[in-house]
Amino acid sequence: MSGKMTMTKPIDELKPDYTRAMDIRGEPTTVCICGCYIWNLKVSFQEDGTIGMYFRDMECADCGTQATAPIEE
Repeated sequence: MSGKMTMTKPIDELKPDYTRAMDIRGEPTTVCICGCYIWNLKVSFQEDGTIGMYFRDMECADCGTQATAPIEE
């Protein structure tokens, strides 16, 4: 394997299928119950391009489940 990621869908088709979506907010997580580890979050950036702050509510990019983002300790 070359280490190259293969996309199966064009980016404009990467929308959650909300039929399996749940609300599991509360305990911070990094992996969805569907197995996906890609999340949609709202963030703001600092002038140097780093993330300045983000909302703790996040949505699974695959199934649309609502979850809580972890924080740095």
